[in-house]
Amino acid sequence: GRAMARVSPAMGDRSCATCHEPTPEHLEDPSTSNVRRRPGSAACLACHDAAAAGLRMTTPGHTRNGVGCVDCHSGGNIAGHGAHLLVKPADELCASCHELEASRLHLPSAHRESGQRPFSCMTCHEVHGGGVTGRLQIQGSGGVCLSCHREKAVPYVYPHAPVEVDGCLACHEPHGSTNPRLLTRRSIANLCLECHAGISASHDLTQARYRACQTCHTAVHGSNHDPRLLRE
Repeated sequence: GRAMARVSPAMGDRSCATCHEPTPEHLEDPSTSNVRRRPGSAACLACHDAAAAGLRMTTPGHTRNGVGCVDCHSGGNIAGHGAHLLVKPADELCASCHELEASRLHLPSAHRESGQRPFSCMTCHEVHGGGVTGRLQIQGSGGVCLSCHREKAVPYVYPHAPVEVDGCLACHEPHGSTNPRLLTRRSIANLCLECHAGISASHDLTQARYRACQTCHTAVHGSNHDPRLLRE
């Protein structure tokens, strides 16, 4: 007789017809030509409608680019990676499209666990869910960064405006950088001058001490004592 398809335990006791459609022709004469061999997103959404709604809200780029469920998840009769039936390990799957972000994780200054291997993409990103790990474009005053950098989550009497408006990404690269501390610019002065172009004439930028802004303005994230951010 014909070999029975292996059904993943993740699919529970659902029948083949849940995804492959109960076509009468296939019941009479089982063949790969008279049944939906590779179900599309519509079959998945019959059960996972909430996941699809979250996907549209949190990562709309996937929807705009036509990324469907089976581009990332294997069918129920194929062994996948982990509980979510991914076609590849999660980080490899993300890197197959997000090549630039994946490469940045190997730059000299990058997010790494214990300073060794890069953090998993899922540490900060949640493809289907909401909250701070959902749509990371909504950074606010720090977003998901504050899940680890809790010391920066305190409210300041004198906040640093870029942090309040654009969050951590105003000054830091999220995945990796050739600059220290994941900064967007190699020189601290160049980074500060992007906003503070009209500095006082007393700050002579031809002198090295005035190009080391953080030597005096130590409270770069905010201050509870000084509006000039001279001390935290």
